Amino acid sequence: MRRAIETPGNSPKTFGAVAVALALTAIATAAGGLVYAAETVQVSQRNRMFNPDSLQLNRGSVVRIVNDDRVTHHIYIDSPTMSFDSGEQPIGHTVELRFDKVGSFEVLCAIHPTMRLKVSVK
Repeated sequence: MRRAIETPGNSPKTFGAVAVALALTAIATAAGGLVYAAETVQVSQRNRMFNPDSLQLNRGSVVRIVNDDRVTHHIYIDSPTMSFDSGEQPIGHTVELRFDKVGSFEVLCAIHPTMRLKVSVK
């Protein structure tokens, strides 16, 4: 008689979790909904610019903004559906923003008015 060897990749629990995830995805898609995965995206601040300067994200995604510049920055968003103010962001510091709402947002620097990051969330 053969016995199956259980490894972390083929345990019954793993197969069950994968089957449930696939079933939920199929149900959501059949119901007309699309399943978007949230992600974390890193943006650099350097030479008084955001790099990249525009993003297209899925709802729930996080933008990690790193101050790689030689100067302090001050990130903010002021829109009807999202408000954020980092306060001063010293050199080397990171700010994280979670985008939970669908729409278009402009991330700005209060110190350097020409710095603009356009974020589109679906």
